[in-house]
Amino acid sequence: MKNNTSHSKGLKWGPFVARIPFIHIKLRAAEFFQGIVISGATAFAGIPIAMGMGLTFEEGVALSLIAGTLIAAGPIIFGVPFAPGWVTPAYPIVIGVFATMGYYSPAGAEYQVETFQFMSALCIEFTLLTAILGMTGLSSKIVNYIPNTLKSGIILGAAIAAFYQVFFKEFDSKYMEQPVAMTIALAICILTTFSEPFKKLASSNKNFQKLSSLGLLPGFVIAATVAYVIGEATLNITWGFKFPDVVTLFERTSPFSIGFPTPDMYLNALPLVIIGYILLFGDIITGKAILNDAQKERPDEVLDVNVNKVHLSIAVRNFLGLIINPNFPTQGALWTGVHVVVAERWRKGPKEMPSIFDGLGSYYLMAIPLLYITMPFVTLMQPLMNIALNLTLVLTGFACAYVALAIPKTNAETACALLIGLLVAFSGQYVWVALLVGILLSVFVVGLHKKQ
Repeated sequence: MKNNTSHSKGLKWGPFVARIPFIHIKLRAAEFFQGIVISGATAFAGIPIAMGMGLTFEEGVALSLIAGTLIAAGPIIFGVPFAPGWVTPAYPIVIGVFATMGYYSPAGAEYQVETFQFMSALCIEFTLLTAILGMTGLSSKIVNYIPNTLKSGIILGAAIAAFYQVFFKEFDSKYMEQPVAMTIALAICILTTFSEPFKKLASSNKNFQKLSSLGLLPGFVIAATVAYVIGEATLNITWGFKFPDVVTLFERTSPFSIGFPTPDMYLNALPLVIIGYILLFGDIITGKAILNDAQKERPDEVLDVNVNKVHLSIAVRNFLGLIINPNFPTQGALWTGVHVVVAERWRKGPKEMPSIFDGLGSYYLMAIPLLYITMPFVTLMQPLMNIALNLTLVLTGFACAYVALAIPKTNAETACALLIGLLVAFSGQYVWVALLVGILLSVFVVGLHKKQ
């Protein structure tokens, strides 16, 4: 069998390789339609957050268009063999910080220039950090020096913040607006994603296995249907096409329009950026491990899984987003569910999927703005966006709790991680205190070891 690398097709630019759809990427119908449906279910999850920061629904659609397009650039424009997504665990922490600073409200905050200047500070620092670590190759060394207790506490803090957001802070304003549909969506998605009995069924039954591979889609579709049937959502379809108002979004959010952050904003943003980066690095390592495992069965296509290039691609995507609409932390490395599904199909051989970029490219073609300009889709999804957001947060909470609670090896580490997690989740704009306390606990209570 002919051995070639993932560089063999595409247009090389700098350290990256761009692949043009339908020329360098073959359309895979299964991944394309699955991408449309699943992306359609999650596309508007960020809109309630945008509206909570003072933007309109229409501006939220434009924000989703930009974020989705830049995310899709990961495998298509930069040639990174990952299924990219948000740095999702960081989102509930970011929301909490913005809320304590008066920049976010579940019912919708009043638009403030300072909100998006602070968001710009986050994006500028995150862009610089990922770019510097990508160019120097120091990411692994730096992250390895972070104590496991602190890592566990940060990830656990993301879980706590996510659960608190859904079941306490925004329970009345979002959950209880559609209680039946919300409960059905969460119950089905938790069952198909995290249930051990369900996993056993899936291991011996192809239908359950397919259901499991669809992630939050089955729960979302069933809940959406129920919502419309029982009147928790109102069907009000508008026909036609309309391009989102990107110009207004630029004028109201871009630092090139509203002005750049003040020095104190950069200082306040730094702890959040550090937390976001630690969570991002975990995603990068996870994505690489999944591909390395699948690579053993695909010697015909040797993937270039270069951590430094992944960093640089994320830096460029964040920089481009910063120019139009700073939106931390939407430009991350990994959408784990999609990554696993595509990698598992790719590993079955070239007959199943000739190149992993065929699968990734087909999946992410949805980000060529078909969904966002199609008014029937936009108006269909508008009443369901809170379900999409709550599903995203709760599944993130479960996943983070799984990872965080597996890290501590002693009672002292577990107790310290819990305290750090609570501080990360609830200290708001003083989140730097959580990092400081985490370092102190790691040194004086757990003790530092040569190998973490």
